[in-house]
Amino acid sequence: MTAWRWYWLLWLMVGFVVPETIALIQNPKNTLSYAVWSWFGVKEGVPLSHWTFLHVLLLLFMIWLFGHFAFGIWR
Repeated sequence: MTAWRWYWLLWLMVGFVVPETIALIQNPKNTLSYAVWSWFGVKEGVPLSHWTFLHVLLLLFMIWLFGHFAFGIWR
């Protein structure tokens, strides 16, 4: 494995998994999900007809991220 592969693996573990696990144990409102929901004003039960541009932008980004990571498309 190259140095870059090790870097990204360590970044994922130390920069995401560890803080996310601590947040889930101590206070779930400190997770990345809650932060993103707060930034974009995502609220449970809001119908699609009330979505803002930021909601659509977040959805498009998540679709791109899934396709990019899972299938290697949209490089």
